[in-house]
Amino acid sequence: MGTSRVEFRGQSFWTRDSAVSVVLALLVAELDPLTTSEPELDALLDRWALNAALCITGAVDAALDDYVTNDHLVELIRAAIPPIDGRLASDDALVEVTDPAFVRRAAALGVDPPIDAPAALAPWAHEGLAVLDQLLAGQLPEVRGGYWWVDDNGLRSTRGRD
Repeated sequence: MGTSRVEFRGQSFWTRDSAVSVVLALLVAELDPLTTSEPELDALLDRWALNAALCITGAVDAALDDYVTNDHLVELIRAAIPPIDGRLASDDALVEVTDPAFVRRAAALGVDPPIDAPAALAPWAHEGLAVLDQLLAGQLPEVRGGYWWVDDNGLRSTRGRD
């Protein structure tokens, strides 16, 4: 299983590809209804749906710096995180994203049905959402000579790689 880097405005963290894919797919499902009043979300949600559906080893790209270009979008994404997190299981259950909004977007972008549901254990999804919220808020301090790693135990600094 590969790992991917999620970066935004000079800060970043690494985690498993499956965790990034699940977080992105959950956000697509949650934010999709807002596209009628917030059309600027469309390109971002398309990007996330494609990356989550393909889950290319070592290359799941949230593309935050490319698509989240203003504070309004940051706030929309951050506001979506608590409701998602509140609906996730609190045990080690598997989170599989099969929401129709996610599947529809991925299919519209050329991912052939049936689309493999992004899946990760609930603790990884919880921690990924929490750290993404910190990242969007600009709250991840610099790790000199290392990087932030997120897993089912939370956020920790690690040496090397970055």
